[in-house]
This record gives sequence, structure tokens and C-alpha cells, in this order.
Amino acid sequence: MASYKMNIARVKGCPAPKKVGELMGKFGLPPTEEYGVLNHQATDSTLFGTIIRKTQQTVQRLNAETSELTSDVVERVTVYPFGIKPDTEQLEVYAGSASAIEQVGAFLSSCLALPVVVEGIEIEVADSLDKLAQHTKNLQLRSIRVSEYAHNSFMIGPYSPKFLDSEHGKEFLEQYADFITTASVRFAGPKGKVTASLSTKACFGFACHEDDLSVVKSILRKLV
Repeated sequence: MASYKMNIARVKGCPAPKKVGELMGKFGLPPTEEYGVLNHQATDSTLFGTIIRKTQQTVQRLNAETSELTSDVVERVTVYPFGIKPDTEQLEVYAGSASAIEQVGAFLSSCLALPVVVEGIEIEVADSLDKLAQHTKNLQLRSIRVSEYAHNSFMIGPYSPKFLDSEHGKEFLEQYADFITTASVRFAGPKGKVTASLSTKACFGFACHEDDLSVVKSILRKLV
């Protein structure tokens, strides 16, 4: 099984995909810019692209002979593959966390000077689990994380229980549905099992058979 990410957001004011692709082609990989374009592909309805962001990172090294520490500045490159459907105002970023959405939005608005507004999407994890149960087979709730849980009268805070039995998980979920921030599940795909995590920010991580990738993406999109 391979691992994948899909973070979903709304993008408003995005021009036609081929127009954006043309601008990305012109921007390229300028050596002095923070962002750069690795590749892009546009159809009449969808734009797919991969951008990079370069940041400076300080690394400390030890000189064993003198017992002195020295600092070197290295360039770190982060890759953000994404897809945009302007007609449905949907942006998908296939790497990183919710911050990856912000980076793609910054590239579109600052580097390409597009009049776009990128907004995160909030979902109810409990409702998403109900939808998953309708669109998948053999759904198992493996674990959840709640933001507020009273262990006893002296201890409160976040809590991440794991469940050997999905029925026990559902009972816990019903009691703390308003405080769930993430959930981990397992279900059956066409070619094999799928494990997935979902959060309130419409950020999904999942592992599945490569042949099931398009099917799993379609299932997760229904949760937004």
C-alpha cells in the first residue's frame, strides 16, 4: 500500500485553468524567488501543478578537533502538488497539512498576481463518519482524538483512545461528538483495505492499493 494526502479548500476568483497554466509556465523556476513551478497541466476544467517553496534553515555542526559549534545555512525545498477546479471553486493539495493550502494560496495571489481567495473548509468528523459508513464496506473506527475529555475530577485535556471494537468506538463518539478533532478508520476498497485519517479542517491522509486511489479520493470528496 502507498500513502497519500489530500487537503481540500475553496478557491474563489480563479481564472480558467489554461490561463493559470500559462502564467505558471511564464513564472518557471526563478533562482531568486521563494516559490517556483516544477510542472503544470491544464484542461478546460482542471489545472494540475506542482510548485516548490524554498526556505533557509540553519544547521549546527560540531568540530570534533576544536570542540566548537559552527552554523551553516542550507536551503530547504518543500514540494506542493495541487489541483484546481475553478467551476466548483475547489482546491486540492496532495501533500503536507492545512498549512500547504495556505502556501498554494500565497503562490497564486502573490507570485501569479491572481485575484483569488483561498478559504479552508471545516467539516464535522462525526457526520463524516456517518457518510463513510454509507459509501464504504466494512468500516471500522480505529481511533479518535477529542479536544476536551475529563479523565477524572483533577485531569482534563485532549485524549486519543484506540478501539479494538468499533461498537465501543461508536459509543465513545456519540458521547463526545462535539469535541472530535480527528478520526482514524479502516474500510474495504475494490483491491484491498484502506486506512484513512480525517480532521475537522478537511485534511485527509490515507493508504491504499494504487489501483484504488481514484476511488478513495472520490469517497473522501463526498465528505466535504
